[in-house]
Amino acid sequence: MEPDLFGPEANKTWFETYRQLRERAPVYHVPGTSLYILTRYDDIARVVRNSEHFSNQADRHGGEPLLLCPEANSIYRERGWPKAFPLSVDPPEHKRFRALVNHFFTGARLEASRPLIERHVHRLIDALPASGEVEFIAAFAEPLPAAVITDLLGLPHEDHADLKRWSFAWALPFARGLSREQEIWVAEQGVEFQHYLKRHIDARRADPREDIIAELAHAELDDRPLDDGEIISMIDHLYIGGNETTAFALASALWLMLRDPSVHDALRADPSRIKGFVEEVLRLESPTQGLYRTATRDTEIGGVPIPRGATIHMRFAAANRDPDVFHEPDCIRFDRPNAMRHMAFSQAEHHCPGSGLSRLEMQIAIEAIITRLANLHLAEGRNSFEHHPGFVLRALKELHIGYDEVTAVPG
Repeated sequence: MEPDLFGPEANKTWFETYRQLRERAPVYHVPGTSLYILTRYDDIARVVRNSEHFSNQADRHGGEPLLLCPEANSIYRERGWPKAFPLSVDPPEHKRFRALVNHFFTGARLEASRPLIERHVHRLIDALPASGEVEFIAAFAEPLPAAVITDLLGLPHEDHADLKRWSFAWALPFARGLSREQEIWVAEQGVEFQHYLKRHIDARRADPREDIIAELAHAELDDRPLDDGEIISMIDHLYIGGNETTAFALASALWLMLRDPSVHDALRADPSRIKGFVEEVLRLESPTQGLYRTATRDTEIGGVPIPRGATIHMRFAAANRDPDVFHEPDCIRFDRPNAMRHMAFSQAEHHCPGSGLSRLEMQIAIEAIITRLANLHLAEGRNSFEHHPGFVLRALKELHIGYDEVTAVPG
């Protein structure tokens, strides 16, 4: 019996499907396609670390592009800028582009964003009803990371509705299998987003400010200014990466914490466990279930022949529950010794540049939530715990929580 990977109900049984594939066909060739699904940690680690044999640039090696429809691609070329991912290109170009953005989300620069995150966290908690129930995703999980990356980039908060629509369109092609009409809509939204960003880039060139867009507008690569297409592509990548998956992970964190009250009690008793809990949430409920590479030559993985041009799908969420790597992989362990080996943010040179920001937002948010929402619990009879259908992303549709009181900010 073939596994159900793409059906509308597939996400209800992902983890059992991963277990079966790891045991029976860890390198699974989807019949009638050039797609190979990897579910074993060691196989995925080999691919993700070998850009020479497994490229992140499908168009260079005969792989399948994200947009198949010629009309969709022409919309980018003729009305905007060709769709590009400079932060995801193969080495050696990759290192040069990533050097322009990595410092935004690491070290002292990351720590400097802590007060901004705390302000948004407490602002959102203050806006909750004084007691009762609330739908957590709409009230907190989505607006928090969107507000943070909007501020860091220097975009206006009043544009939130447009930015949310453009974010959805940007991520949609990664699900694959879009219709012609869907691809054209994606391209139209993408070009609209491009021109929106171009206006902000032009404004920073005329009147520099202290934000990420301003820095990229005046940045140089190999002693030359970045061109508009490069800057636009980096900013749109940072914006989407800076909010969508963190929102999914925050919702999963509340769900995992409250479905087992002992987890909530343990975190309240010892907030130092929050850091380890965040890593377990990312491992167990990876918001990005997997990403793609293209074989640059005839090769093999796990003894399975892989032809040049084949699409390799690295199923990070399966690797994160591989029992050969993670002891008791389906359990939350605050002190898991190899917790940081999970692949929720990928690994190696294509590791998500915003992973540090996402972790920090989750840590600050969870500590504030468990401190300020008294008697926090899942709302009785209000949750189905269903996830949005989709092959790449894992996101709860809604999460209703209840509490007795919103307490004051400590201190």
